[in-house]
Amino acid sequence: VQVGRTGVLTPLAHFVPTLVAGSTVSKATLHNIEQIERLDVRVGDTVVIQKAGDVIPEVVEVLKNLRTGTEKKFAMPKKCPICAAAVTTKDSVTKEKTVAYYCTNDDCPAKNTRSIIHFVHMLDIYEVGPKIVEKLQEEGLISDAADLFYLTEADLAGLERLGEKSAKNIVDAIADKKHPPLDRFITALGIQHVGEETARDIATHFGSFEKFWAAGAEAFDAIPNIGPAVTESIMVYKAKPSSQVFIDKLFAGGVKPQTAKKVEKGVFSGQTFVLTGTLPTLSRDEAKKIIQNNGGKVSSSVSKATSYVLAGENPGSKYDEAEKLGVKIIDEVEFLKMVE
Repeated sequence: VQVGRTGVLTPLAHFVPTLVAGSTVSKATLHNIEQIERLDVRVGDTVVIQKAGDVIPEVVEVLKNLRTGTEKKFAMPKKCPICAAAVTTKDSVTKEKTVAYYCTNDDCPAKNTRSIIHFVHMLDIYEVGPKIVEKLQEEGLISDAADLFYLTEADLAGLERLGEKSAKNIVDAIADKKHPPLDRFITALGIQHVGEETARDIATHFGSFEKFWAAGAEAFDAIPNIGPAVTESIMVYKAKPSSQVFIDKLFAGGVKPQTAKKVEKGVFSGQTFVLTGTLPTLSRDEAKKIIQNNGGKVSSSVSKATSYVLAGENPGSKYDEAEKLGVKIIDEVEFLKMVE
């Protein structure tokens, strides 16, 4: 069981390393206990796996005819596997019962580590991977993501297997991300229920971090696609003294998010794209930014509401789903012509 940045306990399946869609995988998320019960997956089972959205490995079927009788049923732990704090099924913001299990300890080390990894990922600091984060924590060099912006080459020079050049690359990479896009910065804060699309809506609505931070609940309620649970989660986060301390520490370390421009109208206004496969010249992030900067939205799943599926080499299940639903499929050449 893995503990995420919001304290959610996620069961993982570990299996014999297997080649799936071009890469070898040895574990997959089982999402929650409902999914485990629906699949009736047990310890010792033989399973069928695939990559959801062409990226994330998942278990889709149990081959029950291959059972030997030694398989064991799985139960979620009653204590956090990392810090041994009590586990609850109530949402920490709404207090409503959920299918998810949560660690109740705000200071759980796993939450802290995952939140730093999430922050680094959202700011695209590629040189600071999960292992580097864990190493920096072990050495007492960082206690939160804000500490990254105070690191010097001298701090890193003594780390095992890290030479002067690597130390300089890490410090330079962190410094290079001191002025992130506002939506990425808001997402990086790890506020519960605030994902990338919601953060983008917030950023374009307020324009600056200062306006976002000063806004009351009624201002968030006025933003389309933001419901009461998201508003409450944001207000709970902003009300915590630790949140203000974290923000002040980031800003004192030289971090200053960019202001966000509102895209009033663009060639993709009112249109939703889904990306699949590897594009010839554009990365997924580059294609995503082009769509968003031209007024469009990017979704992770295909539905009847999808306007286009932008497909590259080795497309996966999203391509098949688009064909089934009659959604128009375009390639990079056609996509770039639309932008022009």
